[in-house]
Amino acid sequence: MAIVKMNKFTLYAFESEKEVLLKELQKFEGAQFTNLQENLDDEEMSFLSTASDEKQIMDNETQLSKIKFALDFLGRYVEKESGLKSLIEGRKAISFDELESNMENNDWAIAYQDIKAKEEKLISQNNEISKLETEIETLEPWRKFDAPFSLIKNSSLFSFNLGSIPNELKENFYKEIKEKIDYSYIEVINQGKKEEYILVVTLKEQEERLVDIIKNNSFSKVYFDFEDTPEDVIKTNEAKIKLIKEEGKQVEEELVALTGKITQFQEAYEYYANKAARLKACYNFLKSDSIVAIQGWNTYESNGMLEKTIEKAVGDNHFLEFKEVEDDDIVPVKLKNNILAEPLESVVEMYSLPNYKETDPTFIISLFYICFFGMMLSDAAYGVILTIATFVALRFFNLEKGMRSFITLFFYCGISTIFWGAIYGGWFGDAPFRFLGKKITPLIDPASDIMLVLEIAVVMGVIHIFIGLGIKAFNLIKGGQILDAVYDVLLWYIALIGLGLWIAGVGAPVGKIMSIVGIVGLLLTQGRSAETIAGKIGSGLYGVYGITSYVGDVVSYSRLLALGLATGFIANAFNLMITLIPAGPLRWIFGTILFVGGHLFNLGINALGAYVHSSRLQYLEFFNKFYEGGGKPFRPLKSESKFINVVNK
Repeated sequence: MAIVKMNKFTLYAFESEKEVLLKELQKFEGAQFTNLQENLDDEEMSFLSTASDEKQIMDNETQLSKIKFALDFLGRYVEKESGLKSLIEGRKAISFDELESNMENNDWAIAYQDIKAKEEKLISQNNEISKLETEIETLEPWRKFDAPFSLIKNSSLFSFNLGSIPNELKENFYKEIKEKIDYSYIEVINQGKKEEYILVVTLKEQEERLVDIIKNNSFSKVYFDFEDTPEDVIKTNEAKIKLIKEEGKQVEEELVALTGKITQFQEAYEYYANKAARLKACYNFLKSDSIVAIQGWNTYESNGMLEKTIEKAVGDNHFLEFKEVEDDDIVPVKLKNNILAEPLESVVEMYSLPNYKETDPTFIISLFYICFFGMMLSDAAYGVILTIATFVALRFFNLEKGMRSFITLFFYCGISTIFWGAIYGGWFGDAPFRFLGKKITPLIDPASDIMLVLEIAVVMGVIHIFIGLGIKAFNLIKGGQILDAVYDVLLWYIALIGLGLWIAGVGAPVGKIMSIVGIVGLLLTQGRSAETIAGKIGSGLYGVYGITSYVGDVVSYSRLLALGLATGFIANAFNLMITLIPAGPLRWIFGTILFVGGHLFNLGINALGAYVHSSRLQYLEFFNKFYEGGGKPFRPLKSESKFINVVNK
């Protein structure tokens, strides 16, 4: 309904009490700080310095990184909860004071060391397994070689050469050995697809000849630093791998037992994350040897609470001053709306928050957005499904604030869809008639009363646009620009209403006069800011040309008809497909699957379309009549919650 009134506060306190002060301000969750660092260049501020402590920030980040590692690592060994159970239970809540108290007995640091040691052990084991498996893979082609490697390493009489020879070169290789070496022995150990694994034995004095033959025939010699036979080495490695894996399972069981510490790690994370927020907030402050200077924003209605919060932290040892908003202040924006409009704040924020001096459009948007959504989805049965599903989620799931707001929006949209679906007579399209032989007579049949639905859409669009112009007039009058409200709003009302009456033939003479008065008035006033006569005339003509954009805006609302028809036609198409399945068990089986799957698909795709196009009508057709936006959200120092909701009470 409104943008919350803000004021600026300036606070001076003792530097020694800064930490306890920040803790209380974080619990307060209502103070956003402004950056005073920009004032350090002022001569009168030269005795001050930044209040941030880089060492503390780095130490705190180190603790957070350790906790993140432990949580990520232990997460692999936690039995995952079902999605439904986690939604119902939601996140655990804990107060600031409970969190501080729990940290006194929190031994996460000891558990971290244990986890880190186990991680290193698992890494070492995995590396050892990889090494042993690589050795097995390398030895596998030589498995049938039944002599120990020690036998062929240290012979003084013979040269032993293990290696592989490409299949296409082996005949030539064997032939050269036979022709050039007097005494030799060749044993085929294994036959591969592309190469043969062999042992070549010669006398030591003939080794040089063999080397030349090896080079000429692409013989790949291999060396093994083992003593036993390949078979024995492989079996030994396999036994080692089995033992290491058993040890690994024991380590993993110990890690599973350590998952009981996850709550402690989560609490520690929230503790240090909140501390990080306080430490980073100090970047905004200035300090002397004994005093810290803080400046920021809070809501006007929370002035008393802010005073009490500061007094609780530091007693009377402070100076606090409030100031009204000045014209050149960049004021953060906080919206406050009723239960109907609050879920639409996210839609406004997706586009841009209003600036502090504007009117909050959220309530008006909520009325039209919900109505437009229902008109576009336009099937009562889909509305019932949407309403029940969102009601169950809101009633039984422990949702975060943002998600709860989003689900609430779709709850309202579901009710609107039931309303419009009942008017259009859509219940899973024409399912009652197709499958039960009962025709539901609609109040308005979009398929046959297309022009009526289009007229309703256009009228709703005109009302929507005119309300946007009305908000523009309100903002101008509030800013003391009464004449601008007349020139830029009232004249448009006269011109557009006159044209509408004239074209519709209802009160045509009056409409003609109104349109002429309005257009002439626009021609004379839309160029008033130009400095030259030519500029004024040109700007005036261009302003009058803006009538075409209004026509385009009004036509855009025809999507209310188009998407409503699309929902119904697609639903009817699925129903028709079911009736084409031969009667009997096949229709019951495949028809049921097609009915459920088809209508869920239609619901999903058209609900998405209704969401997108309802937003589009607000952003392009409504906001461009009055909205400036550019507001910066109010972001006070508050709890940082990732795993556990840290609350102030």
